[in-house]
Amino acid sequence: MLAIVFAAVTVIAIITLALIRTLRPDRQARGLTELAVLLSAYGAVYGPVGIGFVVQLRHGPDLSLLPSFLSGALAGALLAILLPGGLWLAALLTLWVLRRPLELPSTRMAVRSAVLLVVALALVFGLGMHYFEAVEDRGVLIWVGSFLFYTSFFVAQSFVVPWLTFLRLPRLGESPESERLQSWVDEIMTRRGQRPIAVRVHEGGLVNAFVLWGIRKPWLLVGEGLLKEMAYAEVRAVLAHEISHVIRRDHVRLLLSGLAWAAAITVCSRLVLVPLLQADRSVLFITVLATFNTLYLVALGVVMRRMEYATDRLAVELLDGRGTPLASALERLAEFKRAPLEQKSLTHPSVRDRVNAIHKESADWLSVARDSGESTDATSSTV
Repeated sequence: MLAIVFAAVTVIAIITLALIRTLRPDRQARGLTELAVLLSAYGAVYGPVGIGFVVQLRHGPDLSLLPSFLSGALAGALLAILLPGGLWLAALLTLWVLRRPLELPSTRMAVRSAVLLVVALALVFGLGMHYFEAVEDRGVLIWVGSFLFYTSFFVAQSFVVPWLTFLRLPRLGESPESERLQSWVDEIMTRRGQRPIAVRVHEGGLVNAFVLWGIRKPWLLVGEGLLKEMAYAEVRAVLAHEISHVIRRDHVRLLLSGLAWAAAITVCSRLVLVPLLQADRSVLFITVLATFNTLYLVALGVVMRRMEYATDRLAVELLDGRGTPLASALERLAEFKRAPLEQKSLTHPSVRDRVNAIHKESADWLSVARDSGESTDATSSTV
């Protein structure tokens, strides 16, 4: 019965994706349509995975006969492949259906990140399984182990693996413009009473910048394409936005949200999902799991969009009230990504909404608007 449910989910998801891909060729899909595409992508990816699990449990080999470390390592590697691998594949499928470009530093770095995550979880599960089998009272241990697994997965995915992936990038200091950017970043951090932040460059065509949360301190990663394609004022505005993330400690907010997600999914799994599977209530199991994921995605989207607005406000403040370069940089980034200005995403407001919010906080734009209004009044009175 469970295999039939997974098969039905897969078929419905594929049909939904095909219809949206056919009926919405303009990349303007957003809101509920975008959410439907994402959930359908998850169904198309994890439906076959569910069928595979059912087949393995009923007809596959008994992995419990293997040594504890080996069985745990295999389980950890499999979960690493299915969880982040499935999420990445669903994200790629979502972008393909919505006809949106994939923003990726390089294929080599993506492969390196995936390998690092698989090896890390294999080692953790291998060592953990050996300890788990040595404990007699496993009730509390299962709860703690489940929470630690989801937490370690989130931390590894969001912090450790990206840090290891970009570890060998060169420092940004190869040209006068690069040195000027590093000096400006140091000046901003000193003015705010923050520790210095190292600026690094990714050689290639990446037209973007982002914060890389390190083990001891964050780095500011700048794409070489950003330095080539944008004016100095626009590049500095993009860096101001990323510096604002550091000053606001958004990585702490992200970590707390990950811990909340780990606690919620642990409780949901142990109290609801596992009993439903044991009772062979497959339809209800799928419904609860889809509802939980949807609520989490909606809540995450609300938090992240508010975070982006707050970060833009602080960036304008760091730019001494001049928000026009930041607004221009956001519009140019959307142009490079071939994304409409009105297009929203799960974690970011539309560029149009962000630009409007920036203009309300921007002293230079308000000055221009005021001068324009005075000029219009003078002209009308003369006429």
